[in-house]
Amino acid sequence: MPDRPGVHNVVNGDVTGTVVQAGEVVIARGRPAPRQLPASPARFVGRAGDLAGLADEPGVHAVVGSGGVGKTWLAVQWAHTHGHRFPDGQMFVDLRGFSPDRPMAPAAAVRGFLDALGAVDIPPDPHAQVALYRSLTADKRLLVVLDNAADAAQVESLLPGGSSCTVLVTSRRRLTSLNTRHGARHRILGVLGDAESHDLLRARLGSVRIASDPAAVQRIVKHCAGLPLALAIVASRVETSPEMSLARIADELGRLDDEDPANSFPAALSWSLRELTGPQARVLGLLATAPGPDIGLAAAAGLTGSVSELPALARLSLLETVADGRYRMHDLIRAEVRAEDVEATRRVTDHYLYTAHSADRHLQPYGAPAVLPPMSPDCRPEAPADLDAALAWFDAEHQCLLAAVDTAAEHEWHDVVWHLARTLTTYHHRRDHPDADIRTWRLALRARTPGPTLITSHRRLGEALTRALRDSEGLTHLREAIVLAEQSEDLYQLSHTHRALAWALGRQDEDADALNHAQENLRLSRELHDTTSEAHALNAVAWFTARLGDLDRARSFGEAALALRPNPEGEASGRETLAYVEDRAGRPDRSVEHYERALTLRRAHGYLRHIANTLDRMATPLRALGRDEEAEARSREARELFARLQE
Repeated sequence: MPDRPGVHNVVNGDVTGTVVQAGEVVIARGRPAPRQLPASPARFVGRAGDLAGLADEPGVHAVVGSGGVGKTWLAVQWAHTHGHRFPDGQMFVDLRGFSPDRPMAPAAAVRGFLDALGAVDIPPDPHAQVALYRSLTADKRLLVVLDNAADAAQVESLLPGGSSCTVLVTSRRRLTSLNTRHGARHRILGVLGDAESHDLLRARLGSVRIASDPAAVQRIVKHCAGLPLALAIVASRVETSPEMSLARIADELGRLDDEDPANSFPAALSWSLRELTGPQARVLGLLATAPGPDIGLAAAAGLTGSVSELPALARLSLLETVADGRYRMHDLIRAEVRAEDVEATRRVTDHYLYTAHSADRHLQPYGAPAVLPPMSPDCRPEAPADLDAALAWFDAEHQCLLAAVDTAAEHEWHDVVWHLARTLTTYHHRRDHPDADIRTWRLALRARTPGPTLITSHRRLGEALTRALRDSEGLTHLREAIVLAEQSEDLYQLSHTHRALAWALGRQDEDADALNHAQENLRLSRELHDTTSEAHALNAVAWFTARLGDLDRARSFGEAALALRPNPEGEASGRETLAYVEDRAGRPDRSVEHYERALTLRRAHGYLRHIANTLDRMATPLRALGRDEEAEARSREARELFARLQE
């Protein structure tokens, strides 16, 4: 069924809708402008010429240079210094273009920016999301920092609309098509000069230490070849080893450096790594294998067995601390220190799986129980305490969870892939991430293991594609699930797939066909003595019967659904169906009664989108009763909740 006011998904117990009229762009009013920049680089020195000429006017500006040369530091330093020029906010995304993990998909970055801008009623189609992003930014004075881009194709859909925004792109490659198609100005960032390298070391180590052996300092500068990352690693090691003389450090760097500037970073890193303790080296190597762009403390403990070494590794500039106690590793360091350990990789993957399963039980407490693969020894999953904690965990770990699915697929841990896809489905639905759902279920489908898991993979992929408005593809997978379920005579799978097909066809206003599948879902639910599924099926039959105009029969089916005493989520959906029936039948007082009961249930469940949709739909019968002030209050609360969903 199309996602619009007055149309809800009774088939899956879900409600979807909008708060705006067609063609109207709405954003959350009163929310602060986005401020997404990372912290300003500590003790930034030099680059005066690069800073002065970086972005003197709006448009696209690309900073290009080798890995470790300081592109991100320069862009972030400039952004903080000139932040006053962008009253509508500063947005930042690390595109991870050269990370050992999968680079960020442009669609994921666009979606993140829409959330930051407070967009309400984000369309599921990626092209429509890009259009909305450009509409929202067309007249703004906004800074957009696109860090670590792999190529121009990763950048183009992230360029804002209009001509008043400034975009800073960093990359290791010259993005020539940005120049020809978008007039981008390129700044090639070279290594630091000797004077700037001295200044960086002085800022880190102090003038006294630098003055104690100028000749040794000059040799260190030479061996680091002007690479800020190499200088930072050496400086961090010197800071933590005050007993080491500068001359000894220069000598050791010289033995590792064969006069090739390209070896300056590996030499500095190798020298620093030699000084690590055994536990520090082990932890660093394992962290380099972690799926995702960063890692939290609990997952790090699951991967390495200990987090006590993390602060020391951060002090050595081998790790970077990011928000909320998480750690990130530069991809150059990751490539050098990565230590493959299949048992540790499986352990952290199981950490994500088992924690996601616990979190999902808060999001979907009435789902059927699942039997997970055996847990790895020494795996210590988290147990989110409640719904809010579960959502917060999913939000923080989402990119790592997607990377864990990739990792499990690479190792052909097909059962882990399937269960990760399953545990992410409800979260993806809540946060409106159909593309991520498509990605995980496609990976789950690769195994093509005959049986219920294969049927479920087709069904879930079909549902995700349908949510993304890729209706033809979605129906193909749903119908394949029907064929497989019929061939295997799996009535349970057949019942659920008919339910999914009813929902998918209803979104396309194919109400008669949808009703046929809902009726088949009802027949099979009764044959299986599955009262929960029967209640959902009765509700779906009621909905499509009402859509086709037979309100009396629709009311009978809806009341029969409630008589089965479904779970609170199912009752809320049933009440909303009856509210729709009564509203169409010209009984707004009865409609409001059902909506009020549904709203009470929705509030208890805590799913904000459901609450917002129920509030939004109540306004019509309230106005029909002349209760205009109450209708406006409900509509206003709905708008506020939709805005919160984008925070």
